[in-house]
Amino acid sequence: MSYPGAARKGASVSRSDRGRADRTFSRASRLCSRRLFLEIYERGQRVNGQHFVVFGLPGTTRCSRLGITATKKFGHAVARNRIKRVIREIVRNNRGEADAPIDLVVNVKAAARDQRYDRLAADLMSRLDELRRRLRV
Repeated sequence: MSYPGAARKGASVSRSDRGRADRTFSRASRLCSRRLFLEIYERGQRVNGQHFVVFGLPGTTRCSRLGITATKKFGHAVARNRIKRVIREIVRNNRGEADAPIDLVVNVKAAARDQRYDRLAADLMSRLDELRRRLRV
């Protein structure tokens, strides 16, 4: 399937994208319920960073799960949604580094608002490494 104008630019758009499953966050890879968030806040380890606070517990499923919170202190809805997309992208790109599954909740600090991707990625990955050391996974 191609869209009008796509051929003019020399590109086509296909809905059957092979290998897409490893590039997306499936429902099984997300923390969706408030109960799970609260359990991780109460029982999990906490690691503070410059731009993020990361909470985590050893995973109870076969894959790691991610939950992200960005409050209104961070900014308007567009800014909050953008930072959540950036965090998902960072975690997705570094998914293979985790040996054992971990349930993660990433709380975004207001300091992350105007930062470049590489600084955010470095901070988040160092926090995740510290969390793995603390959880011994």
